[in-house]
Amino acid sequence: MSAGAAASGRRHAGVAIASLLVVLVLCFPLIVLVGVSLNAGPRQVFPPEGLSLRWYLNVFDRDGFRRALQFSLALATLSTATALVVGVLAGIAIVRHRFPGRDVLLTALMSPLVVPQVVVGMAFLMALSALRIHSSLLGMFVMHTILVMPYTVRLVVSSLTRFRISLEEAARSLGASPARAFRLVTLPIIRPGMFAAGVFAFVSSFENFTATQFLVWERTTLPIEIYGYVQTENDPTAAAISTMVIIVTAVLTLALNRYIGVDAFARR
Repeated sequence: MSAGAAASGRRHAGVAIASLLVVLVLCFPLIVLVGVSLNAGPRQVFPPEGLSLRWYLNVFDRDGFRRALQFSLALATLSTATALVVGVLAGIAIVRHRFPGRDVLLTALMSPLVVPQVVVGMAFLMALSALRIHSSLLGMFVMHTILVMPYTVRLVVSSLTRFRISLEEAARSLGASPARAFRLVTLPIIRPGMFAAGVFAFVSSFENFTATQFLVWERTTLPIEIYGYVQTENDPTAAAISTMVIIVTAVLTLALNRYIGVDAFARR
């Protein structure tokens, strides 16, 4: 083996080892969390003092967690559906039309990604308090829709940019109305991007804590319920439900990559 080949092999081995170390560092907190959730004892300790699923069962025995989970699922579903509709309409306007303020509109729609969520939550609290609707489902729904809007707009705009408008024009030349041509030709082609946008938006809404904490009242979301629980309890129940959320999120991400191809989508 030549000296150059040996040096190249050492470089590849070094990169592989460094990459493995980075992955381990990133995953170590999650490994500890899973280990704590399986602890047979009543304390949050790692390594676990025996293995047990008792704390996972305790999650379903608490009414607070069940109500918070139902509320979070409903809120995330409603916010995602609304953001998808607005994202498609905004994507059509941004990609297919040229009008004054087009870039400003796109920047405004993407701004929740760069504005700190503490600022967003405080702004909504002050605005909704002035309107006397801060303790309402409507306020929470509007805020979550705005927070997840960047994911739907960015992915739908990306999908429409790659879409060949001539396909839709061909359908219209054969007698299809604009709405029918869009529904039968454009939507099936951009559907993978819409599905990816929906997954990202749903997960972002479901796990949001920083901005949501400003608008909670007697109804709380699951992340806030978990935070409140760990303030008063020291058992591994919170670790168990956090592990369940991580598993569901990982399954959604793997399914997205398997059936749509996040890697291929991101390279386009």
